[in-house]
Amino acid sequence: MDFSEIVLHLIVVLVAAKVASEGAERIGIPAVVGEIVAGILIGPSLLGLVGRDDEVLRTLGEIGVILLLLDVGLEMDIGELRKVGRASLTVAIIGVVVPMATGIFAMRLLGESANTALFVGAALTATSVGITARVFGDLRALATSEARIVLGAAVADDVMGLMVLTVVVRLVTDGSVSAMSVIEIIGVAVAFLVVGGGAGLRLAPALFRAVNRLARSSGTLVVLALAFTLAFAELADKAKLAPIIGAFLAGLALGRTDSSERIRSELAPLGHVLIPIFFLQIGIDAEIGAFGRRAVLLDAALLLVVAIVGKIVAAAGARRSEGDRLLIGLGMLPRGEVGLIFATIGLTNGVLGDDLYASLLLVVLATTLMTSPLLKARSRTVLLRLRDAIRARGGGRAEPIPVELFGTIRLPGPVDDSDALELALRSALLASTATVDAELMAWISGLPEDAATGWDRNQLDLLVDVMERGDARSWRFLEASGTLDRALPELAQAVLRRRNDPMEFDLNGAYRFPTLEALRVFDGSDPAIEEARRLDHPKRLLIAALLVDALDLEPDPASSARSFVERIGLDAIDRAAVVSLVDDRHLLWAAARRSGALTEANVRQLAAHLVSPEQERATYVLAVLRDAGRERWERARLAELHGLIQDTLAREAPDPGTRDLLEQRRTEVARLLGGDDRAVARVISAPARFLLVGEPAEVGRQLTSIDPLPAKRRLRVRVEPSRQSGSWLVEVVVRDRPGILAGTARVLASRRLDVASAQVATWPDGAVLEVFEVRGTTAPDADGLAADIDRVVAGFDGAAPLPDVTFRFDHRASPWHSVCEIDAPERTGLLAEVAEILRAADVTVRSASARTHDGRAYDIFEITSPDGHKLDTAAEQRIRSFARLGALVE
Repeated sequence: MDFSEIVLHLIVVLVAAKVASEGAERIGIPAVVGEIVAGILIGPSLLGLVGRDDEVLRTLGEIGVILLLLDVGLEMDIGELRKVGRASLTVAIIGVVVPMATGIFAMRLLGESANTALFVGAALTATSVGITARVFGDLRALATSEARIVLGAAVADDVMGLMVLTVVVRLVTDGSVSAMSVIEIIGVAVAFLVVGGGAGLRLAPALFRAVNRLARSSGTLVVLALAFTLAFAELADKAKLAPIIGAFLAGLALGRTDSSERIRSELAPLGHVLIPIFFLQIGIDAEIGAFGRRAVLLDAALLLVVAIVGKIVAAAGARRSEGDRLLIGLGMLPRGEVGLIFATIGLTNGVLGDDLYASLLLVVLATTLMTSPLLKARSRTVLLRLRDAIRARGGGRAEPIPVELFGTIRLPGPVDDSDALELALRSALLASTATVDAELMAWISGLPEDAATGWDRNQLDLLVDVMERGDARSWRFLEASGTLDRALPELAQAVLRRRNDPMEFDLNGAYRFPTLEALRVFDGSDPAIEEARRLDHPKRLLIAALLVDALDLEPDPASSARSFVERIGLDAIDRAAVVSLVDDRHLLWAAARRSGALTEANVRQLAAHLVSPEQERATYVLAVLRDAGRERWERARLAELHGLIQDTLAREAPDPGTRDLLEQRRTEVARLLGGDDRAVARVISAPARFLLVGEPAEVGRQLTSIDPLPAKRRLRVRVEPSRQSGSWLVEVVVRDRPGILAGTARVLASRRLDVASAQVATWPDGAVLEVFEVRGTTAPDADGLAADIDRVVAGFDGAAPLPDVTFRFDHRASPWHSVCEIDAPERTGLLAEVAEILRAADVTVRSASARTHDGRAYDIFEITSPDGHKLDTAAEQRIRSFARLGALVE
């Protein structure tokens, strides 16, 4: 195979894997099933895009399964294994012995060899911990006694299953099944597990503690952890054991290190790439034609009965424990990835033929697919029976106030479904320091889907209490009990997204909200605490503090926040305030960092957007709470900006009842215009920035100059002295015309006039007013400017490249526009050059300002798309591309 063919196969496999896993997740089946089906689809059985002889893919898949078993070992807590209890251990032993014995017996009855029978029996032993945990998690039943028994048993029978695999592989490799061979092989396997595992457990913590302390490169730790794993896999292979046994032991050892979560998180992206290749390879190797053969279907049916009965019988091991035995048995059904690993090793070693491999594949797929619906149905039945049993005890309706006794939160009695949300919220408050009783969890988890979804004032106050006094355990309880799914689905979705974030190392990180926690422990010496105490509506800040963290990974946090606050029953004013706080969570920090942050024009725009001292104060406190990593000058600049905005609101909008600064400015300008109806109409629809940055009298004068509008493709220019000596205001009125700013800037540059600032205002009827402040010794000729601008705009055909100009974009620093800052060598005409690039990129300039220092120019453009929205990524990329290469415009 040549390189291009290998790359093509890799592209096909990776894309197929991700499409399959995404599709599987969306229809509610395990991703592993979708990946196997995708392998069948792209393999020789159907489309033939990838063959069975691609050794590169096969090797990558084998590394993937090593990573999978490493992850299993990392997740496994040896201490928990010791504590799973007699019930879990008994269930595990029965769940390994019965399926294996009956599987061997069934294969021997069908005339298969002893080696084949051993492999088939071994493939039926292990339960998939991952799939079982996922299903119980989806059912919000992880805290039930059944779930604890099943997961404990699944972990234990994974270990026993791997030991069985070790023995079986050696037996098959040696080709002997004598009693002495079995004893010898078991001895070698146990010796490797004990000696290798013991050495790893002792050496790994100290070794990786030293690596973590001495390493300077960010990737050293994870690379050495992978090398450690591959070394154990190689040692297992040398001992004639399956390499995955070594990977599992390496995972157990690395799981004891201080860096285990970091190792797991940093290896996760590699696992996302390689592990699916292993499961696709299974589908690629499968002969789909065999699935329809009568012998394959009969074998699969027989093995499926063995697989199901063996695990259902295993539940007898829990007969002395609480919990439903049928539910425990069903929870043990999925063979998942473990059974697939067994079957693949059998095929690779030539022990299993294509037909038996196909039969085992069908069994693994069937048990994996059937577990979720069977568990859901049975779990629902069990929860309803438990709720009925609690009601049958009598005692009448109980108040929704949980009882805390000796560190355990207990159900007070049968609580009405209508009071269940209050019960859940009160329990969440206690869950930060106490353990939740199984009956309480079952009562809340077993609620009908439409129960505990309505909010009243009392429940809202309790939710605010959870925000103030709860912690990660409180939120975890609300999720595990299904309360978030039923009553706060926006928060439930956000927690799920945070839990799946590969950069989140903390297991409880999805339930921690740093901004909310910072608000609770606000240092009394911090000046911002005084601002927080001055808030008339602290509840708004508290809710926003939760949402800015919870929704940080959501594609549209403001929309999710709006849905959240509507659901919990905030009134219209509070809803608008909280959504604005979430939407403006980055505004003040970004505004404080930009050039000209403290100028009157910038401050006035921010004051108009934030509307009231109360809203600005809450926005400021929220920004201070999120100041992680900020430098001292940034914090000082933020505090100064906050003070200026508060002063502006107090000075220019003194009436607390009418503190909308923008509307007040509209009213003031309209009053100055008196009876000029056309100019007053312009005020009503004028852009916010235009009204706010100038003095009211000057804004009014400029508005009166617009009408009547010039004829189409004509323009009117007016030149007046500026307040600054040696400067002139050039006002251009025109019907909207592409490139008018770029053309005007080009003409001014050609006349050696330096542009200090520029502002553009547009109206719905197409009227455009440009105001340039230029520096020059004599007043420019208005008529000459008009003729030259018309000629340049009409002849615009493109923009020259600007390789020496750096473009920086900030979409957070202004409430209305994207801010583009450029850094370039100082020269006449720079503003025109940049404006031409923006014109070619179909970007509208709303304002521009120029500043120079030590031979460098630092120009700032406030820009939008033609329809007035902030720029998207595609527009940014166009601008950068045109600046690098230039652009032609037809």
